Parts: sequence; C-alpha cells; structure tokens
Amino acid sequence: MNLIAFLSYVIITSITPGPSNILMMNEARRFGFKGSIRFQIGIISGFIILGVVTSLLTTSLYHWIPMVEPYFKIVGAAYLLYLAWKIAFSKKSNHDAAYSQSSFFSGLLFQILNIKSILYFLTAMSTFILPYHDSNVATLSFMSLTILIGCAALLLWSIFGSAFKTIFLKYDKIINTIMCLLLIYSAITIF
Repeated sequence: MNLIAFLSYVIITSITPGPSNILMMNEARRFGFKGSIRFQIGIISGFIILGVVTSLLTTSLYHWIPMVEPYFKIVGAAYLLYLAWKIAFSKKSNHDAAYSQSSFFSGLLFQILNIKSILYFLTAMSTFILPYHDSNVATLSFMSLTILIGCAALLLWSIFGSAFKTIFLKYDKIINTIMCLLLIYSAITIF
C-alpha cells in the first residue's frame, strides 16, 4: 500500500466540506462549542460506529461493494439535498437556542446515515487497506487511523464554527446560503 496516497485520501476527504463537517460547524456557530457538545458527541459516536461497522461489512462483503454503491450514492445525494433545503429555508428566531438545539441522537442518526462517511470508509477499506493487507491487526490499525483523522477533522470544523460565531451571526443569511451550496456541492461530488 502507498502510505502517502492513503494519508492524502484520508486527510483531504476528512477536512474538505461535507455534511458532517458543515453541520458540526453550523451547530457550534449557533450554540457555541460547549452548547453543541451533545450534538458533536453524537456525530463523533456515529462516525466511530459507522467506521467499525463499515470495516466489518467491507471485509466480509468485499466483492459485493461495486453492486450496491450506486444505490448508496442516490440515497445519500437525496438526503444531502434535503439538508441543503432545510438550511436554505431556515428562519432565524430569537428563541433559536432554546427550541432548535440538536441532540446527541440527532447527531448519531445523521452520521450513521451520512453517505459521505459511508463512502469515505468504503473507499479507504476497498482501495487502500483490503487489497494490501490480510492481517486483522493491520486492517484494524489503518481503520483506527482513518477514524482518528476523521474525528479530528470534525472537531476542527466545530472549533472553527465556534471561534467565528460573532462573524457568522452578523452574516447569518450569507453563511446559510454558503452552507446550503456546500451541501449541494457535496451531493454532486458523490457522483
């Protein structure tokens, strides 16, 4: 396995805008880092669960992946477009923090259904890990690294959202439009 190619894929895919990154930033923008901690823990827990489950399934069903991947892409793109629509048409409220803060379970559920994360793990396993390693220890080590880098990127996006909260509040409409467009871009890049 080409370690530089693997790390390049994992780091670039983790840090570029995707649905989880955008939602982590948006939640921290709205409620601050501490105020969005339950949602963050839900997203990260879902990411870890998804990584483990995807790794196990990919290892078991390595030859079936090309047949089911197109269906995952369609469902994932539709879901991203739905999220973009929700952000684009969300209304600012004076009681925003009291009534619409996301929960741990909403973050967990979103992440488990997040097609970008599913494809992230499927690609890492089927392109970089399984063709080159038969050892369970090697597979576990590389998948753990993949999960760790992904979690770090998620937290960076959340910190970014929290750090620039006042700027984001000032330009709320523009930021929502940009986030909406990034989610649409994420949906398009699936294909």
